[in-house]
Amino acid sequence: MKHAMHRIITCVLCVFCLAMPVVAQDLDEIVQAKLRPGWRMAKGTHMAALQLDLASGWKTYWRQPGDSGLAPHFDFSQSEGVQTVEVVYPTPEVSWLGSSRNIGYDTQVIFPLQLSVDDTAGITLIGRIEIGVCRELCIPITLDLSAQLSAQAPVDLLIETARAAVPKPGAGKLTCAFSAAEDGMKLEIIVPSFELAFDHAAIELGNQRLWVDTPKLERQDRRLIVTTQIMTPTGQPMAIGRDGVTTTLFSPNGAIEYRGCLGA
Repeated sequence: MKHAMHRIITCVLCVFCLAMPVVAQDLDEIVQAKLRPGWRMAKGTHMAALQLDLASGWKTYWRQPGDSGLAPHFDFSQSEGVQTVEVVYPTPEVSWLGSSRNIGYDTQVIFPLQLSVDDTAGITLIGRIEIGVCRELCIPITLDLSAQLSAQAPVDLLIETARAAVPKPGAGKLTCAFSAAEDGMKLEIIVPSFELAFDHAAIELGNQRLWVDTPKLERQDRRLIVTTQIMTPTGQPMAIGRDGVTTTLFSPNGAIEYRGCLGA
């Protein structure tokens, strides 16, 4: 598991050891951000979005950024007239930089925001968004944005396109098994049957203190076996709820997402 620790250290160095030309570059030249105010849906629901436009060669990250990079963090708690916000993640791209796998977006990404709102006219979406933008090195950026939300605005087709690009829900339940391993645990997930040529997987455990290594995929008799190593804070096995295991499988034609898994 030493390679996983190396990747964690690499990520920390990537964030804090910035090259002088990158620091000197105006951040406005790297990323442009805005809130798309969207439109009112069924009573009590409003669809808005965060749009990020990135300069050539720069990228930002999915909620599971891969071996390095920074997952985005969204805080809309200061909004007025907004009760809850659900961030929707379009299917990201998987790429490699040497032996390091990155999962994220380049050029442009639109994160739809599904809001539960008060049934009033005066609604203000106020967000503090923390993201990492990377080229050779990564820069952590904090964005403070706000937008007035109108109940009479038309449907935003760019947001609708982003909503249609999310991973599709997987049919049925996966089975999974945890076992002890060096520096933590091993997780094996079995996909009983598949039709798409999956070439990548991402596993999330709902616990930021756990490091999940890049999963390995193996095909056996119409089954897809996904295995990964989990590094725990103590280096010893610990209880992990199967309901919190999210498995996303990527193919050239899209992605499928499974929530939870059953005991093997």
